[in-house]
Amino acid sequence: MMMKQTQTVLAKYFRKGISSIASSPLSSRVKHAWEEQNKLVLGLAFIGGWFVKANINVFKRREDWYRVHKFVDDEKKRLEEKRARNEKVSQV
Repeated sequence: MMMKQTQTVLAKYFRKGISSIASSPLSSRVKHAWEEQNKLVLGLAFIGGWFVKANINVFKRREDWYRVHKFVDDEKKRLEEKRARNEKVSQV
């Protein structure tokens, strides 16, 4: 019941938001400016922006990968030290 009510409210306000954006004078100005632009330039700008965004994401993931790799190496070292201590105790 609650889910249905939430969906109704979201659909109602989402449609209002889309229709208000579509009818705003700014969107018509943007539409006219878009039609006047060279499609090749716009395509290259889009591809350039996508490439930059992809590189930023790769860089962020690489930082995370280094953090995870360091964590795994530290855990392996800790387990090796623990194993060595246990072997030493069991030999005594």
